[in-house]
Amino acid sequence: MAGRVRPKTSTGTIEHGAESNLRVNTFSLILSNALTCVLGLVFWGAAAKAFPADDVGVAAALINSALMLATLSILSIDRFYERFLPVAGDRAGALVWRGCLTAAGVAMLGGMCVIVLGPRDALFTSDAVIILYPLFVIVVAVFILQDKLLAGLGVARWAAAKNAALAVVKLVALLVVASAAGAGMLVDKAAASTAIVVAWGVTAALIAVVVFVAIGRRCRSHPRFKVTPTLPPWKEVRSYFGSSFGISALLCTGALLVPLIVVAEVGAASNAYFQITWQFVGALYLTIQLVVSPFVAEAAAHPDKVPQLSWRMVRMLIAVALAGSIGLVLVGPAMLSVLGAEYRTGGQELLYLAAMFIPLSVVGAAHEAFARVQRRLRLQLAMTLSWMLLVVGGSLLATPHLGVSGVGWAYLAAELVSATVLIGPVVLWLTRGMKHVQDGGPGGTDG
Repeated sequence: MAGRVRPKTSTGTIEHGAESNLRVNTFSLILSNALTCVLGLVFWGAAAKAFPADDVGVAAALINSALMLATLSILSIDRFYERFLPVAGDRAGALVWRGCLTAAGVAMLGGMCVIVLGPRDALFTSDAVIILYPLFVIVVAVFILQDKLLAGLGVARWAAAKNAALAVVKLVALLVVASAAGAGMLVDKAAASTAIVVAWGVTAALIAVVVFVAIGRRCRSHPRFKVTPTLPPWKEVRSYFGSSFGISALLCTGALLVPLIVVAEVGAASNAYFQITWQFVGALYLTIQLVVSPFVAEAAAHPDKVPQLSWRMVRMLIAVALAGSIGLVLVGPAMLSVLGAEYRTGGQELLYLAAMFIPLSVVGAAHEAFARVQRRLRLQLAMTLSWMLLVVGGSLLATPHLGVSGVGWAYLAAELVSATVLIGPVVLWLTRGMKHVQDGGPGGTDG
């Protein structure tokens, strides 16, 4: 019987082929994301049933502020890992620890700034919370950073397992805390709100430590990380890093401003409809990004497989977008109805608009993936700026007249413009550009 035998590594284990590894990593991340979203809703639902609304509100504010600070504290180091760890050779371990320590230091400063400058009386219910908050931000930052770090090491499926484990174990920890509260072991408000955060933070910290042990072992033992590095010049790396940070900052700006626009223009009730509806849309956007990350890492590690990997990624993107859009139309309204007729009335049109602009976003996602492989991000940065301005400006103009649906029309316009501009470079890459990268290895100046 004829067949192709995949080569073995020096440790005797069968190495995943590039395409197989991409498929396994991508599907693992998608399934983990679905599980995390569902259990995340269960976590907050359980918290709402076990504790007073004020306590849950304080805990949610602490966790959400830590998530925002952690995301900013990473400084796009995760994008560096995703693209350059596959070619870092025996320097991978040093780069991992240096980047993680940098992110931890920035996270510590961010947490301290919130303590000094933020709403201290409303957010921090005890001196213990004030002391522990910067440490919590560090834990969250490192935990998030590990996602693309693991992708860069070729094991994004470990990140999927890590995130799924957090979703499950933090829920179990919360149920234990809730039982303690029911037994009268939590005597004041500070203890109740802090206990919710501790269920999240301690679980994440323990899992992160286990993951770091696995990371260290892979950096020391895998053949890919025992060879001489093939990193590009640091000038090129800095340019890539700066463009990546700019893209991340612009995306964060849009995500922060749109809910504020909805509240200001159409009120808090409409914002509730928007936020619930956007949970489905945001999950689809995240899933599309989860397809991109393993591709970038695999393409960097296997430049000879770039054509096959590119087509496989594009097929995955299209499948995810189409399946998600169908789900938004067929299932989304029914799920909103579970929360109340007003949620369906307020969010249904936004779901239908999202079913149109999510497939368009595939073009931008594919272009970003190809641009990262080439290390040429300036066009992507420019289009992200245009996208953000269209989303924010369109929301400002449309929501006073169309309500929550105005955000959907703004996103549709932004994705349509982006797809129109970027479809040419994407098609060119798929038909001609890959040959150049395959012959010379992925890379180039950021231009």
